[in-house]
Amino acid sequence: MNELLYKYRSLDNFKNFVDIILKNRLYAARYKDLNDPMEGQYYYRHGELNHSIREKIRNEKGELRICSLSKVRNNELMWSHYANGQTGVAIGVRISDPNYTTENVLYNGITYVRDQDYNDQTARQILCHKLDVWAYEEEKRIFTMNEQYVKISVHEIITGRRMNTRDISLITELIEKINPDIEIIRADDIM
Repeated sequence: MNELLYKYRSLDNFKNFVDIILKNRLYAARYKDLNDPMEGQYYYRHGELNHSIREKIRNEKGELRICSLSKVRNNELMWSHYANGQTGVAIGVRISDPNYTTENVLYNGITYVRDQDYNDQTARQILCHKLDVWAYEEEKRIFTMNEQYVKISVHEIITGRRMNTRDISLITELIEKINPDIEIIRADDIM
Protein backbone atom coordinates (compact mmCIF):
# COMPACT_ATOMS: atom_id res chain seq x y z
CA MET A 1 0.00 0.00 0.00
CA ASN A 2 2.99 2.27 -0.40
CA GLU A 3 2.27 3.43 -3.95
CA LEU A 4 1.96 7.12 -4.76
CA LEU A 5 -1.71 8.11 -5.13
CA TYR A 6 -3.15 11.48 -6.12
CA LYS A 7 -5.73 13.85 -4.72
CA TYR A 8 -6.80 16.45 -7.28
CA ARG A 9 -7.83 19.69 -5.59
CA SER A 10 -9.07 23.12 -6.43
CA LEU A 11 -7.39 25.91 -4.49
CA ASP A 12 -10.68 27.78 -4.06
CA ASN A 13 -10.70 26.72 -0.42
CA PHE A 14 -7.02 27.34 0.26
CA LYS A 15 -7.28 26.49 3.95
CA ASN A 16 -8.19 22.88 3.05
CA PHE A 17 -5.05 22.64 0.92
CA VAL A 18 -2.93 24.05 3.76
CA ASP A 19 -4.56 21.58 6.18
CA ILE A 20 -3.49 18.66 3.98
CA ILE A 21 0.13 19.86 3.78
CA LEU A 22 0.45 20.99 7.40
CA LYS A 23 -1.32 18.09 9.12
CA ASN A 24 -0.63 15.25 6.65
CA ARG A 25 -4.22 14.19 6.41
CA LEU A 26 -7.04 13.90 3.88
CA TYR A 27 -10.74 14.25 4.53
CA ALA A 28 -12.83 11.08 4.38
CA ALA A 29 -16.46 11.71 3.37
CA ARG A 30 -19.61 9.73 3.90
CA TYR A 31 -20.70 7.97 0.70
CA LYS A 32 -23.83 10.14 0.39
CA ASP A 33 -21.60 13.24 0.17
CA LEU A 34 -19.65 11.98 -2.86
CA ASN A 35 -20.42 13.39 -6.31
CA ASP A 36 -21.76 10.21 -7.99
CA PRO A 37 -25.55 10.07 -7.48
CA MET A 38 -25.43 6.27 -7.87
CA GLU A 39 -22.90 5.90 -5.05
CA GLY A 40 -23.75 3.03 -2.72
CA GLN A 41 -26.55 1.66 -4.88
CA TYR A 42 -26.94 -2.07 -5.49
CA TYR A 43 -29.43 -4.42 -7.11
CA TYR A 44 -31.40 -7.24 -5.55
CA ARG A 45 -34.44 -9.26 -6.54
CA HIS A 46 -37.52 -9.47 -4.37
CA GLY A 47 -37.19 -12.57 -2.20
CA GLU A 48 -33.40 -12.87 -2.65
CA LEU A 49 -32.34 -10.28 -0.04
CA ASN A 50 -34.30 -10.06 3.17
CA HIS A 51 -35.15 -6.81 4.93
CA SER A 52 -32.81 -7.35 7.92
CA ILE A 53 -29.79 -7.77 5.63
CA ARG A 54 -30.74 -4.65 3.66
CA GLU A 55 -30.86 -2.77 6.98
CA LYS A 56 -27.43 -4.12 7.97
CA ILE A 57 -25.99 -3.03 4.63
CA ARG A 58 -27.53 0.44 4.98
CA ASN A 59 -26.13 0.84 8.50
CA GLU A 60 -22.69 -0.44 7.52
CA LYS A 61 -22.48 1.91 4.53
CA GLY A 62 -23.48 4.77 6.84
CA GLU A 63 -20.64 4.01 9.27
CA LEU A 64 -17.96 3.97 6.58
CA ARG A 65 -16.07 7.05 5.46
CA ILE A 66 -14.25 7.18 2.13
CA CYS A 67 -11.17 9.00 0.93
CA SER A 68 -11.03 8.89 -2.87
CA LEU A 69 -7.68 9.01 -4.64
CA SER A 70 -6.47 8.39 -8.17
CA LYS A 71 -3.68 6.14 -9.39
CA VAL A 72 -2.77 8.66 -12.11
CA ARG A 73 -1.34 12.15 -11.95
CA ASN A 74 -1.76 13.25 -15.55
CA ASN A 75 -5.39 12.65 -16.47
CA GLU A 76 -6.87 15.63 -18.34
CA LEU A 77 -10.44 14.94 -17.15
CA MET A 78 -9.35 14.71 -13.52
CA TRP A 79 -7.48 17.99 -13.86
CA SER A 80 -10.55 19.61 -15.41
CA HIS A 81 -13.17 18.17 -13.06
CA TYR A 82 -11.41 18.19 -9.69
CA ALA A 83 -8.60 20.75 -10.01
CA ASN A 84 -10.69 23.66 -11.21
CA GLY A 85 -9.89 23.46 -14.90
CA GLN A 86 -6.11 23.02 -14.47
CA THR A 87 -5.74 25.92 -11.99
CA GLY A 88 -5.50 23.63 -8.94
CA VAL A 89 -3.12 20.92 -7.84
CA ALA A 90 -2.66 17.17 -7.72
CA ILE A 91 -1.19 16.10 -4.39
CA GLY A 92 0.90 12.92 -4.48
CA VAL A 93 0.52 11.01 -1.22
CA ARG A 94 1.43 7.69 0.35
CA ILE A 95 -0.67 5.75 2.82
CA SER A 96 1.61 3.68 5.01
CA ASP A 97 -0.65 3.04 8.02
CA PRO A 98 -1.61 -0.66 7.87
CA ASN A 99 -4.86 0.12 9.71
CA TYR A 100 -6.33 1.58 6.52
CA THR A 101 -8.04 -0.57 3.94
CA THR A 102 -7.44 0.55 0.35
CA GLU A 103 -9.56 -0.87 -2.45
CA ASN A 104 -9.53 -0.50 -6.22
CA VAL A 105 -12.82 0.75 -7.63
CA LEU A 106 -14.32 -1.58 -10.22
CA TYR A 107 -16.07 0.09 -13.14
CA ASN A 108 -18.39 -2.75 -14.06
CA GLY A 109 -21.67 -1.21 -12.93
CA ILE A 110 -23.79 -1.51 -9.87
CA THR A 111 -23.33 -4.78 -8.01
CA TYR A 112 -25.99 -7.42 -7.37
CA VAL A 113 -26.50 -8.77 -3.82
CA ARG A 114 -28.38 -11.81 -2.51
CA ASP A 115 -28.78 -13.17 1.03
CA GLN A 116 -26.03 -15.73 0.48
CA ASP A 117 -23.63 -13.03 -0.78
CA TYR A 118 -23.79 -11.02 2.44
CA ASN A 119 -20.72 -10.89 4.69
CA ASP A 120 -18.84 -8.30 6.74
CA GLN A 121 -17.33 -6.82 3.55
CA THR A 122 -20.55 -6.40 1.55
CA ALA A 123 -20.93 -2.65 2.22
CA ARG A 124 -17.33 -1.99 1.10
CA GLN A 125 -17.83 -4.15 -1.99
CA ILE A 126 -20.94 -2.19 -2.93
CA LEU A 127 -19.01 1.06 -2.47
CA CYS A 128 -16.23 -0.21 -4.76
CA HIS A 129 -18.50 -0.64 -7.79
CA LYS A 130 -19.22 2.26 -10.10
CA LEU A 131 -20.59 2.78 -13.59
CA ASP A 132 -18.02 2.62 -16.39
CA VAL A 133 -18.43 6.34 -17.17
CA TRP A 134 -16.25 7.00 -14.10
CA ALA A 135 -13.42 4.68 -15.23
CA TYR A 136 -11.19 7.62 -16.20
CA GLU A 137 -10.72 8.33 -12.46
CA GLU A 138 -8.71 5.12 -11.90
CA GLU A 139 -9.83 5.42 -8.30
CA LYS A 140 -8.59 3.79 -5.14
CA ARG A 141 -10.60 4.20 -1.98
CA ILE A 142 -9.44 4.26 1.59
CA PHE A 143 -12.14 3.18 4.01
CA THR A 144 -12.31 4.23 7.64
CA MET A 145 -14.87 3.62 10.32
CA ASN A 146 -16.10 6.98 11.60
CA GLU A 147 -12.68 8.64 11.28
CA GLN A 148 -13.01 11.99 9.58
CA TYR A 149 -9.42 12.09 8.31
CA VAL A 150 -6.94 9.63 6.81
CA LYS A 151 -3.29 9.99 7.81
CA ILE A 152 -1.01 10.37 4.80
CA SER A 153 2.44 11.61 3.89
CA VAL A 154 2.71 14.19 1.12
CA HIS A 155 5.48 13.56 -1.41
CA GLU A 156 4.72 15.85 -4.34
CA ILE A 157 2.57 18.75 -5.41
CA ILE A 158 1.80 19.08 -9.11
CA THR A 159 0.66 22.55 -10.12
CA GLY A 160 -1.95 22.86 -12.85
CA ARG A 161 -1.05 24.07 -16.31
CA ARG A 162 -3.31 27.10 -15.99
CA MET A 163 -2.18 28.08 -12.49
CA ASN A 164 -0.90 31.64 -12.42
CA THR A 165 2.69 32.47 -11.51
CA ARG A 166 1.69 34.21 -8.29
CA ASP A 167 -0.10 31.09 -6.99
CA ILE A 168 2.82 28.87 -7.97
CA SER A 169 5.21 31.14 -6.06
CA LEU A 170 2.93 31.14 -3.00
CA ILE A 171 2.65 27.34 -3.01
CA THR A 172 6.40 26.94 -3.52
CA GLU A 173 7.17 29.26 -0.61
CA LEU A 174 4.59 27.55 1.60
CA ILE A 175 5.98 24.09 0.85
CA GLU A 176 9.57 25.23 1.46
CA LYS A 177 8.57 26.45 4.92
CA ILE A 178 6.34 23.52 5.92
CA ASN A 179 8.17 20.57 4.34
CA PRO A 180 10.97 21.20 1.84
CA ASP A 181 11.13 17.45 1.07
CA ILE A 182 7.87 17.74 -0.92
CA GLU A 183 8.68 17.91 -4.62
CA ILE A 184 6.92 20.62 -6.63
CA ILE A 185 6.26 19.70 -10.26
CA ARG A 186 4.62 21.61 -13.09
CA ALA A 187 1.86 19.67 -14.87
CA ASP A 188 3.42 20.74 -18.16
CA ASP A 189 6.42 18.57 -17.27
CA ILE A 190 4.39 15.36 -16.92
CA MET A 191 1.68 15.69 -19.55
